Amino acid sequence: MATASNTSVAGKGDFLNNLGRVYTIYTGGFIAFVLLMAILSALGVPNRVVGYLFMAFTILIYAVIGILSRTTEVGEYYVAGRKVPAFYNGMATGADWMSGASFVGMAGTLYALGYDGLAFVLGWTGGYVLVAVLVAPFLRKFGAYTVPDFLSARYGGNFARLLGVIVLMSCSFTYVVAQIYATGIISARFLGIDFSVAVYVGLAGILVCSMLGGMRAVTWTQVAQYIVLIIAYLVPVIWMSNKQGFGVIPQFVYGDAVARIAELEQLHQVGVLKPAAPVAVLVMLSTWLTLWPTWTVPKFSGAVLIRPLAAW
Repeated sequence: MATASNTSVAGKGDFLNNLGRVYTIYTGGFIAFVLLMAILSALGVPNRVVGYLFMAFTILIYAVIGILSRTTEVGEYYVAGRKVPAFYNGMATGADWMSGASFVGMAGTLYALGYDGLAFVLGWTGGYVLVAVLVAPFLRKFGAYTVPDFLSARYGGNFARLLGVIVLMSCSFTYVVAQIYATGIISARFLGIDFSVAVYVGLAGILVCSMLGGMRAVTWTQVAQYIVLIIAYLVPVIWMSNKQGFGVIPQFVYGDAVARIAELEQLHQVGVLKPAAPVAVLVMLSTWLTLWPTWTVPKFSGAVLIRPLAAW
């Protein structure tokens, strides 16, 4: 038993010491796979087949990470052993932000509401900051895995725990619905199947990736997802920026781009920019307060609640 335990600890240490190499190989493999899919598409392979290959590759990779990260230790399952390096914690946090609710929902919100939709973006991002500064450090010092555990110990009895569960489940429902809906849309689009079936297919993939390893599996899966998502975000932005004459580093010329958009709006009589309506401010604040707890149950259950501080 002691030998097996020592071997397991040594294996975990080797993995943590070689994170850079592991994820560099993963990134190279992902880029090679994308290029292969582009070649197959250029050769006339049907888009539906390419979609199946994309989904199969994605689920396979994440499932392998989830299986390799399986654990029966409570600390590993709920808080990834509190041994995730800060840099990779940040990557996992970024992947949490760039989730389906953000990738699909925020884009749709901005398209539908225009500038008023920025209230959701600010509230979404501000909620992470509030959690990171005002909630997570104290929960970590307390040693609790979930907010209901903290409330029960702090105020005594199960009534406070029950209230915490009710509030957190109510808040989480809004976030989870958006995530599941985005999962169904993406799965249906790539697999060419009915939306209702695609939802269950996506949920099955998520279950395989997270059930065996808990937050430990989720963390390393999220790091892998971050690499995919950051490439998916940056490549189109850089390409469009260069196409419009702003260069390959759009962040440095964002102000010029906004000025040009304002000129085009006036030219095409799209409308005049107006101060954000009071309702938009209320939406931003309510998003902060509503989504704040959603990161404290499934996510703090594994220290994702405050991934950047989990290395403390």
